[in-house]
Amino acid sequence: MLVKEITNTEISPLKVADTVAAALLRLDLLHTSRIPVVDEESRLVGMASLDKLIEVVDDNTPLRELELSDPISVPPHQHLFEAARIMLAKELYLLPVAEQNMQFVGMIKKQDVLTALGNVFNLSSYGSVITVELDYNDFTLSDLVRIIEMEGAKILGVAVQQPDEESVSYRVSFKLNLQDSSVISSGLRRFGYTILSEANSEILEGDFSDRADELIRYLDI
Repeated sequence: MLVKEITNTEISPLKVADTVAAALLRLDLLHTSRIPVVDEESRLVGMASLDKLIEVVDDNTPLRELELSDPISVPPHQHLFEAARIMLAKELYLLPVAEQNMQFVGMIKKQDVLTALGNVFNLSSYGSVITVELDYNDFTLSDLVRIIEMEGAKILGVAVQQPDEESVSYRVSFKLNLQDSSVISSGLRRFGYTILSEANSEILEGDFSDRADELIRYLDI
């Protein structure tokens, strides 16, 4: 899925002629701490941030007179995964979409990214998820896919979490078309694989709504 497919063109950016007061009002209405700023030709020139704006003494000061943060954006044809990575790294609720010449196109919202990721990985589909732990030398998806399909399941989505400070192993999560994944887990264990977790659709639905940030962090690839 590409960024252009979830770009919102109804949320307008700030303009360099807008005042600090107007910028603070927009930040409050959008429930965010940073918002893009464009010039008279609708080119992205920077980001107005709450922590900088509240330091300005005169609320009537136009944004063109302030030192804005460096612009952050993604092109319309960038993949959704890269947009999610940037939003996580920069802690953004709104991510500007701009062409290579910085011509402003629109914005993508964090919630829309989460919804799109859910569609990509079929998180709302009936089924279950199992997570398998793999050592670096054993990391190969083909064997796992073969065993899962041999046990009668269809794979609806795959996510790979790379080793980090907390774990030296790969963790591979499979979304399956079965509500009960116990047969699949048993089959994988017979081949020596370690199952870290299992969850059915009912558990996943509540967990997804409460752990949006964890989902993006999990997909930080």
